Amino acid sequence: MSALSDLRVIDLSSGIAGPFCSKLFADFGADVIKVEPPGGDASRSLGPFPDDRPDPDSSGMFIYLNRNKRGVTLDIESERGRARAADMFDDADVLLESFPPGYMDALGFRYESLEARNAGLVHVSITPFGLTGPWRDYASTELVQHAASGQSFANGSPDREPLKQPGYESAYQAGVCAFVGAMTALADRDFTGRGQFVEVSELEAAAAMFSPQILVAMHSGRTHERRSLPILPCKDGFVSLNVRHDATWEYMWLFFDDPETAYDPRYATNADRERLADEIEAKLLPHLARYTMEELFHELAPLRILIGMTLDVASLMDDPHLGERGFFAAAPLPGGGEFRLPGAPFRMSRTPAVLERPAGADGFPPARE
Repeated sequence: MSALSDLRVIDLSSGIAGPFCSKLFADFGADVIKVEPPGGDASRSLGPFPDDRPDPDSSGMFIYLNRNKRGVTLDIESERGRARAADMFDDADVLLESFPPGYMDALGFRYESLEARNAGLVHVSITPFGLTGPWRDYASTELVQHAASGQSFANGSPDREPLKQPGYESAYQAGVCAFVGAMTALADRDFTGRGQFVEVSELEAAAAMFSPQILVAMHSGRTHERRSLPILPCKDGFVSLNVRHDATWEYMWLFFDDPETAYDPRYATNADRERLADEIEAKLLPHLARYTMEELFHELAPLRILIGMTLDVASLMDDPHLGERGFFAAAPLPGGGEFRLPGAPFRMSRTPAVLERPAGADGFPPARE
C-alpha cells in the first residue's frame, strides 16, 4: 500500500517544474501518466548522457524526473488527440500542465468545462509569471527567475556582479509548490467533494524561497549587503563555517585551543567579527590546516557550529552518511546499464517511496517516435 496509490495524475507538463511535481506523486504510489508531444519532452535534451553523447532516450534528467510513471505520446492539438485527452481527464484526480496562458482555453479545456465533466478534478497550472498580470506572456529562463525573484542578489562576491545559483533551483521550487498546492486541493476535496484550479507562478515560488531578505526590506526599508559565505581551505579540501552566535564563536576557538582569540574584546560582537573578517581568517587558517574535512565536520558539528564539507560529485556519491540513509537509488538505462540518482526528498515510514517503474519502460515510446 502506497500513500497516494488511490490517485491518478495526468501530466501534460514539460521541462522540470511540472514533471518534478508529478514525480513526487508517482514516487509515493500515484498512477501518473506522462503525456509527451510528438517531439518529446523538453527535458530529454538535458543531460547527463552516457559517455556524454546526447540521446533523448538516455537523458539522465528525463529518467530522473519521469521514473515510476507510465508514458504516452499524444498530439493534443489534433482533434483525435483532444478527444483522447478529454477521456483521460474524465478519469483523473489531478491534471498538471505548464502551457502558456490561454493555451488550454484555446483547445477547449477551460477549467469550468473540465469541472462540468469531472467535478473532483484538481487542475494545476505552472507558468513562469502566472496566468494574469503584465508579465503573463513574457518568456523566461532559470536565469530570469533568479534575477527577478531576488535570489541572485544574495549570490556572488560583494564586489562583483550578482550570480545565478547552479542548476534549476527555481524550477524545482515551483514543482514543490505545485505538489503542495495539489495535495491541499485534494485534502479539501475529501471534505467538499469538489476539485479546484491551482495556479503556480515560478516567480512567486522562487520569491517565496527568498522571503527572509524580502521581508526585512519590506518592513525595515533596508537591504542586506551581499556577503560571501566563508569557504576556507583545510588539510584535504575546503569547509564552510558559520559562527555568527557568541556561543559558537567561543566553542570553536576553545576547540582549537586558542582562548585568547575566543575572549578577545575586539571580537566581542558579530558586527565586530564581520568588520575584522580578514584578520580573523588569517588566525583561523593555520588551525584548519591541521584537520581534514571529515575531522572538522564531526568535531565541530556537535558543538552546534554550522559547518559543511565542499564535496565534489564523486565524493558526494560515495559519502557514507548518504549511503547509510539510502539517499541514492539505482535506475536502469533504456539501452542497458544503470546510474544512480537522488531518492525521495522526504520519507514516510509506513508508505515509503519506491522505484517500481523506470522511465523509458512500460508504455514510454521512444523519443523519436
